[in-house]
Amino acid sequence: MKNLDEYKTTWENDEVHVDVPFSAAGVGTTIVLTSKFTGKIMLLDVGDGAVRDLLISLESSEFINEIDLIAISHGHFDHVGGLYTLFGFMRMLGREKPLNIIIPPNCKEAIEIIKGFRELHQETLPFKIWYHEISPGSDFDTDFFKVKAYEVEHYSLEHATETEILEPAHGYRVQIGGTVVAYTGDTRLCPGAEEIVTDASLAVIEATHLETPKSTRRVHLSVEEAKTLGALAKEFMLIHSIPKLK
Repeated sequence: MKNLDEYKTTWENDEVHVDVPFSAAGVGTTIVLTSKFTGKIMLLDVGDGAVRDLLISLESSEFINEIDLIAISHGHFDHVGGLYTLFGFMRMLGREKPLNIIIPPNCKEAIEIIKGFRELHQETLPFKIWYHEISPGSDFDTDFFKVKAYEVEHYSLEHATETEILEPAHGYRVQIGGTVVAYTGDTRLCPGAEEIVTDASLAVIEATHLETPKSTRRVHLSVEEAKTLGALAKEFMLIHSIPKLK
């Protein structure tokens, strides 16, 4: 992974700046939405290295007080692995505002990270951390971001069974002013993924595979499939590629 610029991308209009400081399958993904009206920030997933990437891309630790909301797509380590570090960084720098995190129902990995951090630092934690398990089709609004969750199909490899088991996994549509940013999370082609991206101002779509796998047990999209989804949105960007190891 010598050229890290291959794993980042940005987009903006008059209302919102979208920054993907880093996204690679099996390593980490974090997406930063910054409202140009208020300066408030929403994070879509918090993969490993998120704090480092935020410090580099935002060039200030002040973002710790501007993060209004976090949405987690699913519990795989490359999408939640940076949560504990982010909480610790916020605690170290004295964040006081409550932090709301939305997750798919029964997203055990995210729940355990949140509960573990709260329990360990319960006497010295200067801010509240709340998580909300929201069902597909549910809305979660703050003063700055309006979010709708959609169920996507992300096959899990963690279960020792021949039966197909899908991860609790969501994609999201986020409205900032009149702009709609869609995020598929990790998914295969499914009705939920299509619904998420349709007519969005920007669709952020995972495109893990260079070629479409033949297996019926599909975990991720291919570039071709991701571009097909992207055509349903006004604009799109592809993220979450398999890292180049040489």
